[in-house]
Amino acid sequence: MADLEGARSKLVQNFRDNSNAAAYRSDRHDLVAKEHSHAWDAPARKHASSAEIKAQRILTTIRERERVDPNLFGNLPGEALPAEGSLDMGGRFLVNLPRINKSDVFKIVRQMPKGAHQHLHFNSEIDPEYLFPLARELVPDTMFIRSTHPLVTESDFELAEIVFQVLPRQTKSADIFSAQYSPDWRDESNTSWMLWQDFRRSFLSHIEGVKLEKYIESLDPAEMWAREKMIITKQNAYHSRQTHNGAWACFNQGTRALKGLLGYETAYRWYIGHMIDNMIKDKVMYAEVRPMLMDKTLPTDDGNGALDHKAQMAILVEEVQRKTAELEAAGRLHQFPFGVKVIYCTPRSIPLEKMKTELEDCLALKLQFPNLICGFDLVGAEDRPNSIGYYADLLTALTKTCKQLDIQIPFMFHAGETLLDTGGSSNPDNSNLYDALLLNAKRIGHGYALLKHPLLVEKYKEHNICLELCPISNELLHLCGNVREHPYPQLLAAGLHCTLNADNPSLFRGAEGSGASLSYEFYQVLVGDPRMSIHGCKQLAEWSLEHSCLSGEEVAKAKAIYAQEWEAFCQWVVKTYGEVADARDEDSGSMELS
Repeated sequence: MADLEGARSKLVQNFRDNSNAAAYRSDRHDLVAKEHSHAWDAPARKHASSAEIKAQRILTTIRERERVDPNLFGNLPGEALPAEGSLDMGGRFLVNLPRINKSDVFKIVRQMPKGAHQHLHFNSEIDPEYLFPLARELVPDTMFIRSTHPLVTESDFELAEIVFQVLPRQTKSADIFSAQYSPDWRDESNTSWMLWQDFRRSFLSHIEGVKLEKYIESLDPAEMWAREKMIITKQNAYHSRQTHNGAWACFNQGTRALKGLLGYETAYRWYIGHMIDNMIKDKVMYAEVRPMLMDKTLPTDDGNGALDHKAQMAILVEEVQRKTAELEAAGRLHQFPFGVKVIYCTPRSIPLEKMKTELEDCLALKLQFPNLICGFDLVGAEDRPNSIGYYADLLTALTKTCKQLDIQIPFMFHAGETLLDTGGSSNPDNSNLYDALLLNAKRIGHGYALLKHPLLVEKYKEHNICLELCPISNELLHLCGNVREHPYPQLLAAGLHCTLNADNPSLFRGAEGSGASLSYEFYQVLVGDPRMSIHGCKQLAEWSLEHSCLSGEEVAKAKAIYAQEWEAFCQWVVKTYGEVADARDEDSGSMELS
């Protein structure tokens, strides 16, 4: 055995000799540099302009300053206990939202060009507080409400689900506030609809004990109560008994209620133009929206007429053209030059015969509107039946038919938006991620569970399948606790092409989020992982254009417009916040943060 004193002497001597340590530090520096050169955003960093490099340093400086700012997040490093009132930057979205809205990082992100919006459910871009006044003005005598409970006790108001629908004026109106009210709409002898105008008039005399989260000046108490049925609030998102299935129930309730509130002719027309205005405000230049098209008609304002799919798509084309002409006349066409395309959506829960009809309707719309219909998707919670594979025979038949007709309806499946990843069964082999690959999906929605499949990760890269990430949606549906727990850094590090998307923003934001759907998503990924940079944001936006359904010529034009907008944005950051970086340079000896 070696002499103990001799061993200690050698250790002390080696402490003094730093040659090994110097080699270690050199090797470590080389290792980190090599990883940076192989990172997913390396091409964007390599081609960054001087303005972009300085904008990155500015953004990093502001982000770290806001992390410790006691008026924002107050997260001081090394504290044994967090200060009173501090919050985690990148913590729960709805809890942080008031502070996010005061953040300079968020103000910068709002100005950031974001490319294309690939994953946006059609009826979820405009917040409900804008739809209630519209209903008051346009359909006071034909907008009706139905409830799953008579509204008698305080718990009735809490538990009831509601839906809206425009019906003929002569429809008999029920009294939802009566204990005798029956919600059974399938009973032909029963009346379950109450005129919304009558409901609003009666509401105040029945709401003792009913708690509303807050008031919005433009809405009356009945509208405020209904609004809370349509949005994900802090209470229903984060309360101690909430579950993944419970969060989905809130989401489904909100989408059902929203559908009728905008589901009539004039609101539908109004909505399209305002949706585009919202996107322009959010620095989005193109969108592929997902309407649920299993409902085959949309009522006219008087409730007596019905617009079929062809009429609805014709209105969409007409309103997009109207907005395009308006932008061109104002010299602003570069802000939204390619309009909107439609991904046909239907639920994954329907029987095979119904799915056959849906595919036939999708094909018919594609032939009638070849430049509008750009894809097909199955929607709904993946932890419930059915898997994509259940419909494989029908879906492969659609693919073969499209090939014979020389048209394209690529699949854009929701896949991997799940913790179980078993395709609505108990068998992991039923994962929808297998079917999305085998059915040659162009993109998949979410892809949250993809890292469970190392082979599929490589296959998705090989087949150039893009992931439509929706981090805030994933948090609020309880796939993760907050954005810092989201796998987006690992998905990107694995070499997968990804984009950022808002999914159902009107359900998730409320009034504070109007016109900022994608801005919140970009903010969240920027503060959720310190590795995310302004260069990474540019790469995500460029991928959103490359993986869109625009033609090759249109993609080239879009990327040229985007490059100009991006450089102007970086110069704006430098001009507006340049003194921040200059001050940091003086304090840190010109530390390079990019």
